[in-house]
Amino acid sequence: MQPRTDLVALVRAIVLASVGALAILAVTSPASASDESSGAPGKIVDSSVARERGTYLRPFATIGTGMGLRFNNPYRLATPLGKTAESLSTTAPYFSLGGGVAFGDPTGWQHGPVLRWDFALGGVPQHVLVPSWGAFRRGAVLGGWTRFGLPILLSPDANMGVELAAGMAWYVRAGVGVTAELLGDLVWGAATPDNKRPAYPVLSGQLGALIEWEKLP
Repeated sequence: MQPRTDLVALVRAIVLASVGALAILAVTSPASASDESSGAPGKIVDSSVARERGTYLRPFATIGTGMGLRFNNPYRLATPLGKTAESLSTTAPYFSLGGGVAFGDPTGWQHGPVLRWDFALGGVPQHVLVPSWGAFRRGAVLGGWTRFGLPILLSPDANMGVELAAGMAWYVRAGVGVTAELLGDLVWGAATPDNKRPAYPVLSGQLGALIEWEKLP
């Protein structure tokens, strides 16, 4: 029963983080009723006009580093947090490079593809490619997103899983932000004597930065 309890806790943490991020973004939306009525400079009053003029694009690149907690681990790792082989363990630190593009309403919700490459900084060499699709929203200072992806483990053994993430950015300049992200992964692993199709939940935290550009209509 312990693996099932760990998985429920992992999913609950990611869902709560996603809901919290989206709630904050809704409150800090850059467009307000007063902006629309006053026609403030630099604001797009009617997003339908923007759509008629052309397509809004926001390409971006990300860089980050993080670490995770591995649940339901059948092998004792170098950094176990418990006394048994199935105890909670920490993963090796990893480095992440990514990029994507968001399109949609310049003053509201946007969506688009994201591609990331993660690789371990220690221990067994491990490379993961993560194609995903995200929903984004940005205010003047804060921005955030939630995304769903399919991590593909390239090495040491080919495998795949599912990923749900929620993150936020604090913009120190118009196109430069400091980021924090919470990620929940469920990765299928090699069969063991006790489990022919094991699944390993991993909860990770990541800090980094992003650079973005805007293509206005």
